[in-house]
Amino acid sequence: MRPRIISISPYAAADADAVATSQTPAAGGIQELTIDGVFATAGVATMDAPRQAVITSAGDDTGRVFVVTGTDAKGHGIAEAVAGANAGTATTVRAFNTVTSVKVDANTAGAVQVGTLSVVNTDWFPVDYLQPDFQIGLSLIIGAALTPDFDVELTLDNVLDYQGNNPIPGRGQWVASEFDRFHPAVTAVDHDTLITVVANATGNVAFPVRAIRMVSNQVFTVDTVQLNIVQGHHGS
Repeated sequence: MRPRIISISPYAAADADAVATSQTPAAGGIQELTIDGVFATAGVATMDAPRQAVITSAGDDTGRVFVVTGTDAKGHGIAEAVAGANAGTATTVRAFNTVTSVKVDANTAGAVQVGTLSVVNTDWFPVDYLQPDFQIGLSLIIGAALTPDFDVELTLDNVLDYQGNNPIPGRGQWVASEFDRFHPAVTAVDHDTLITVVANATGNVAFPVRAIRMVSNQVFTVDTVQLNIVQGHHGS
């Protein structure tokens, strides 16, 4: 695996309706929310930094499925199905750079809105866990003006799998309904040393893991934090 850099740019505080303001789908069947929050222009919400979308339900929407569609940090099209919540919030696993559509499979129990959280996770970055003598070097570079703290998280779960799509089909060839496109359940584990980091730091991973991500625990408005990932024993 070639060296990679994942980063988090400055972002604003949590805003529950930054993508779609409060509305109540009641027309029956599959419906699309209006993208009209403060991040929206001409029906497309552009996040201030790639971040998870959070759906807030006023009623019991545990029987509903929402599909958030947009692009990731690299501009690739992504879509994720999310089970609704009971008078609470449901959050995507993927980080969206833009949100172009939010659909629900039927009428909701009450008003819903779509926005953001104050904690921002990068997308999971898959690593080559099949390499012999697995080892990864990490360096977390934090701008001098930053005061928030950051974590590095690891997982042994398959972050590339989707319900109804195993083995993974080629791009644009998903075999399941978009309402079945749930991101797999992922158990995140804190790196043993790179947690609540507030200044430049280095670390390593000496045992096989499937993916790595970075987490910002507090809002910040200047500079950028980046995680450099270098894996040994790169093969051709």
